[in-house]
Amino acid sequence: MHSPPSRTPGRPLAAVVDLGTNAARLAMASLGPSGELVPEGRWRELIRLGEGVVRTGVLSAEAMERGAATLRRFAALIAGRKVDTLDAVGTSALREAANREEFLARAREAGIPLRVIPAAEEARLALAGVWAGLVPPPERALVFDIGGGSLELILGEGGRIRGDASLRAGVVYLTERHLRDMPTPPDQVEACARAVREMLREVRLDPRRPEGTPLVGCGGVVALAGFIGAGRPGGIQGRMLRLGEFEGWLPRFAGLDFAGRRALPGFEPGREDVALAGLIVALEVLRWAGREAFQVSTGGVREGRLRELLIGIT
Repeated sequence: MHSPPSRTPGRPLAAVVDLGTNAARLAMASLGPSGELVPEGRWRELIRLGEGVVRTGVLSAEAMERGAATLRRFAALIAGRKVDTLDAVGTSALREAANREEFLARAREAGIPLRVIPAAEEARLALAGVWAGLVPPPERALVFDIGGGSLELILGEGGRIRGDASLRAGVVYLTERHLRDMPTPPDQVEACARAVREMLREVRLDPRRPEGTPLVGCGGVVALAGFIGAGRPGGIQGRMLRLGEFEGWLPRFAGLDFAGRRALPGFEPGREDVALAGLIVALEVLRWAGREAFQVSTGGVREGRLRELLIGIT
C-alpha cells in the first residue's frame, strides 16, 4: 500500500478493484484531455486468495479473512477519495471456488460489491488495458497475462480480440502442484515446465501468424521484470525481456532459498515461492511463440475497466 497522489480537480474519478488468485489490486484514475488514463492512486496487496483451491475446490477460512481485511482497507481508501464510479471484479480463484458466494457476501459487508467475471471478460479487459499503453499501438499483438490462477493468451487486432485461450497455468496453482521446495530441484522445475508445455500444445491460436506480430506480457510479468532488469535505466513499461535472460535466470533462481530470492535487487517480497513458476511460464510462452523477446506492459484488467468506466461517464 502507498499514499495516493492529489486528485486532479474537475475530472470524474473511477476506481477498480481487481481481486486475483494471488494479489488484490485497487487503481483509481481520471481521463486526461486526450482521453489518456491519468493515474490517481494504485495499491496492491499479496493475499493468496486462491491458496489451496486447486486441491480442495474451496477458499480457505484464512484466505477469505486475508481477502476481506484487504477489501475493508480498499473500501476506506475509496470512501476517502469521493469516487464517482466503482467496479470490483474477481477472477480465477473465485470462478473455481465452490464457496465463492460466502466470500462475495463478506466482500459486500466490507463495502465492496464484488462480481466474478468469466475468462472471456478477463481477456477483453486485459487486452484493453495493455492496448491503451502501447505507443504507438500496433496493428496487432499477441498478449499473455500471467495470473495466480490462470494464463490468458489473447490475439488482438485494432484493440479487439481475434482469438484467446485461458489455461490453468497460474503461478499459485503451478507452485502448489509442482514446485514444493526451496531451493527447487531440477526434477520439480522440469515437471512444471512440462505441464505448461502440454497445455500450450492444446491452444488453437497460431502464435506465428500473422508474421511479425509482437508478443506482449502483462500481469505477473511486471514482477519478473523488476528483478530480471534490476539496474537498467528507465521504467518497466515497454521494457524488452529476452529469451536468453529467462534461460539464464531459471536455474539461478531455482537454486536460491527463500532468503536468497528475497534479497535479489528489484524483487517484490511475498513472491518468493511463486516467482519461479512465473519464470517457467514466461520461458515456455516465448518458446511456444517462437520469439526471442517480448515487451512488458504494466496495463491489465484494472486499466481496461477504468477506461470503460470513465468513457461511460464523460
